[in-house]
Amino acid sequence: MRYITICATLCLASAASAETLTELWTLDGFQMPESAYYEAGSGNIVVSNIGAFGPDGGMDGALSLVSPDGSLIEASWVDGLMDPKGMASHDGKLYVADAVGLQVVDIASGTLEATIALPGAMFPNDVAVGPDGAVYVSEFMGGGIFRVMDGTAELWKELGSLPLPNGIFVDGDRMIVGSFGDEMGENFAVNNPGGLIAVDLATGEATPLDGAQGVASVDGLVAVGDMIVYDDNPTGRIMLWKDGTNQVIAETAPGAADLGAMDTTILVPNLNAGQVTAYQLSE
Repeated sequence: MRYITICATLCLASAASAETLTELWTLDGFQMPESAYYEAGSGNIVVSNIGAFGPDGGMDGALSLVSPDGSLIEASWVDGLMDPKGMASHDGKLYVADAVGLQVVDIASGTLEATIALPGAMFPNDVAVGPDGAVYVSEFMGGGIFRVMDGTAELWKELGSLPLPNGIFVDGDRMIVGSFGDEMGENFAVNNPGGLIAVDLATGEATPLDGAQGVASVDGLVAVGDMIVYDDNPTGRIMLWKDGTNQVIAETAPGAADLGAMDTTILVPNLNAGQVTAYQLSE
């Protein structure tokens, strides 16, 4: 079932800030949606459905196609995946982080072309593409990042070098990493929440972003102009960072996962509710 709520303003960050999130639409019926990615080349939103989590669920994961106005185009556009999570596209290909490796999908035909092995990976999570076409994959449990070029993967940030890296995106000559935190126990609960980290693409040097440390178990993050919008998975809180200032701009439901962005529209998949919601970010 699809429903639309127009101009339902969720939260003002503070009296000093004018950023707001306004709900545009919600689409439900997904099977543990982990990522909602706007694929600019096709003009559609791709939603990754984990399905039954883990190897016991088999290859029941799938990608759904959704229009920018929140209409379902195809529930199972690409199937035969295990636990598809974060995505990024480049040169007509969609790259999907999956439990079995990096999946490569031909966007025009909607066919799975290849699975690239990520040696030593335990929990591939999100994907970003660099200016040179390199594809990066965050390794959540292992605490590292893979780099894929010409169909071959290698560790770019060694395992154990980052605290539970989850969402990633490339911003010029650096990568922004969302950390889930550290000292993780059962049910993905952490003793110490994470935050945002900048990693230099040339040197690999990691630098925590001022004002965004120990604030959230970050799952998804996107850039909107000079702002970074990200979420706290356990609470569903949506946050905004700019120039060292961090603010909460909305309270959504627990289970907010890998965010997407269409210009100033923020896409929030919710693992628990099985739905994707679009919000307009306004100043």
